[in-house]
Amino acid sequence: MDHIKAVFAPHYHGHVQGKRGSLVMGPEENEFGPYDLVLAGLSGCFYLTFLGITEKMQLSYDQVIIDIKGEHRKEPPTTLEHIVIEMTIKGANTEKEKQFLRATEIAGKYCSVYQTLSQVAEIETKLILLP
Repeated sequence: MDHIKAVFAPHYHGHVQGKRGSLVMGPEENEFGPYDLVLAGLSGCFYLTFLGITEKMQLSYDQVIIDIKGEHRKEPPTTLEHIVIEMTIKGANTEKEKQFLRATEIAGKYCSVYQTLSQVAEIETKLILLP
């Protein structure tokens, strides 16, 4: 079972503790906001799913950079409306672009956070392969 504990002081400053680490939430520099954590969760889940798929497909690379942008609705509740996941894969064999694209599609299908967010937002995925 996943579990976190958050302790907040007045005016939205808090400390979040999980079983593997901690972080600070708040409105200031070097503090995370709620949607920072949502998008971070999406990046972690999406990459972990992608990693398992690329291992099975025997695709190799040196590094993956995931840049996620989320746009909110204007009307309350201001849930995410549009999400763009841009994956830059460094050290990849560019001749295997179709396989990497397929791995990205499958990652979206099996990443639980992606599937959860796709219930309220359109999610667009972009892939950049660099040798």
